[in-house]
Amino acid sequence: MSPEPPPPGSTGVDESPGVGRSAGAVGSTGVDRSGVARGGRTVLACLAWLLLWHLTPGLLANGIGTLVSEDASIATLVECGVALIVLAVLLATHRRRNTVLFARSRLMWLYALPAVLALVLPLHYGLPLPVGVYIFWMTVSVLWQNYLTFGLLQSYLRDDLPAWLTIVVVTTTFWLGHVVALPDQFGPGNPLASLPIVAMGAVFALLRARLGTLHLLLVLHLTFYFIFA
Repeated sequence: MSPEPPPPGSTGVDESPGVGRSAGAVGSTGVDRSGVARGGRTVLACLAWLLLWHLTPGLLANGIGTLVSEDASIATLVECGVALIVLAVLLATHRRRNTVLFARSRLMWLYALPAVLALVLPLHYGLPLPVGVYIFWMTVSVLWQNYLTFGLLQSYLRDDLPAWLTIVVVTTTFWLGHVVALPDQFGPGNPLASLPIVAMGAVFALLRARLGTLHLLLVLHLTFYFIFA
């Protein structure tokens, strides 16, 4: 019995994420062109992430804010402003992905937790920056880090990679971003310092893959910063 033909308009090829979309992807040289293209897009996405990652407010001791002022508060606010401008552009150009990342959910009620913690933060705050600057800085930084990494990067990688490999690549890239930007803290000489970063990257990537949205990630990240300030 001959196989049933595909329905009209169908290619008969599995078009799920991470699966080759063309039956003719292998050329005369035996090279899987679709696989090479997916690999190229993966590398490009990671490099773009690494470039933008260096705009994370407060990440670098000699960040762009220090070009404006030597005052730590002013430098931090300048870097937050730059991140917000870039973030606005990214949000405006990724509206389709944003409908998934920020979809309405019952998890949104959890934002009450970091909000309350921010209100009581002055009662136990002990860092040099003014508490108001710290709260603004952490809010911008957390939104920036999570949207850039577990939002956009993970979404782009998932277009071409299976779920498990996407989580591995996102976790590894997140860790490498810290190693490149802060080699004294997370370089090869301090392997134990890297463990929390790797663990956080893996857990957040898994949560993002499971839930689809960024709400819980933002809540957990903000809660950590507001408790341990």
